[in-house]
Amino acid sequence: MESDVAPVIIQLLTGLFYAIPTIIFIVISIYYLMKIGSKTDGVLILIGNIILFLSIVVNQILFIQLSVYQSWDGYYYSYISTALSILSFIGSILFVIGVFLLMKKVIKTKSLTGTIIDSVTEDTTS
Repeated sequence: MESDVAPVIIQLLTGLFYAIPTIIFIVISIYYLMKIGSKTDGVLILIGNIILFLSIVVNQILFIQLSVYQSWDGYYYSYISTALSILSFIGSILFVIGVFLLMKKVIKTKSLTGTIIDSVTEDTTS
């Protein structure tokens, strides 16, 4: 049993490195929601990243179950892995929609700010 510990630890660390960007995005999303309030873009980004993080964690657990403990048949793993891929896709789509809405809002704000600054500059030079 002791020889089984090293592959499990290596697999968990690999999964952790893979999940670090998602964890960072979750923290940033929570910070954004605390500062701005509950806006659609922030909520979609947060939900998408939580779904991605959960998919990563469950996928790592399933992989360890299959490869180290060999407690399941490969067919079960492939079905569950396919379902997790679909779930990850949904999380990614939610994240992308949230980022798109955020970018749209920032671009709209920048263009309004630029228009106001341009009109003030024109008034002072006239």
